[in-house]
Amino acid sequence: MKITRISAYQAKLPYVGGTYCWGRGNVIDTALTTVVTVDTDARISGCGECCPFGANYLAAYPEGIVPALARLAPALIGKDPRQLHAIERAMDNALKGHVYAKTALDNACWDILGKACDLPVWALLGGRLTDGAPMYRVVPQKPLEESAREMAAHRKAGYRQFQIKVGNDWKADIDSILQAASLLQPGENAYADANMGWTVDEAVKVVRAVRDTGLMIEQPCATYEECLHVRSRSELPTKLDECVTGIDVAERIVHDRSAEVVCLKISNLGGLTKARRVRDYLIEHGLSVVSEDTWGGEITTAAVAHFAASTPPELLYNTTDLHNYDTVTSGTPGPRTAAGRLYAGEAPGLGVEPNLTALGQPVAVYQ
Repeated sequence: MKITRISAYQAKLPYVGGTYCWGRGNVIDTALTTVVTVDTDARISGCGECCPFGANYLAAYPEGIVPALARLAPALIGKDPRQLHAIERAMDNALKGHVYAKTALDNACWDILGKACDLPVWALLGGRLTDGAPMYRVVPQKPLEESAREMAAHRKAGYRQFQIKVGNDWKADIDSILQAASLLQPGENAYADANMGWTVDEAVKVVRAVRDTGLMIEQPCATYEECLHVRSRSELPTKLDECVTGIDVAERIVHDRSAEVVCLKISNLGGLTKARRVRDYLIEHGLSVVSEDTWGGEITTAAVAHFAASTPPELLYNTTDLHNYDTVTSGTPGPRTAAGRLYAGEAPGLGVEPNLTALGQPVAVYQ
């Protein structure tokens, strides 16, 4: 089997809640997603998706993905997409970095492998260990009454974990965290996600002020070293996110015991091939992980669902249904959600096909 053509599509995904606010005053209402299709001479095609979201991921902003594909795609034409490590090496040799573009291609090759083997991707990743991954729901930066209404609506839908967006004005963030803790009901938990929005000094002040809440603090500062400094002065559990970019960071986390939970954004790592390597290393050392991505539609969520399904339940902290944050679909059908849980399907591959009606004509074709 050989790759004969690679096509790239782009579409805007409006946020279902109107405006989405997070650290340092960042606000966005629409994300630009890139869907890649990989065709083969065996008449089996696969799809992948990547969707950098907002200024936090500016280094890989969507406008840079198509130029990256222009370097990557020629290196893959004629290659066997089922040989995942060979595909990984070919991409890394053709272009350094640009993990978002590589993610779409890597995941599409997993999709092809699953279809060729007549197996869902979760089976290829090691088997279904979690049948229905618990999901969290984001509560963006809004006044208390609005946040309470959103949490109540999510609670009715079965969610029991909430991510509270902070990282703006650190003094106001203290109030937000205290208020969020007061809204929790028995059996629920929440964590405060600063999205790299605090300085070290601000973060230390916040964790000391809210230590009695017991809430987890997520990615308080921009770099791993800054987060480690805050961790050393905090009694609260820590979750690391944006700074987790590869196995080297995972090794530091294990060595330093710098977090209880590690968020694995598939596009931040370069696709399912690299993400599985990082996940397996972390769970081997007893750390809990989150299966998710920066943003995206049904194709992204399908990859997240398969990744979550192949993770041991006792070490899967949570996941999320990114496609339900959008008003436009990137693919069909979307992964099933029920009672606050995300399910990976039984269909071969990722179990989703691109929604060409929404995606329109390709922005680039390589063959």
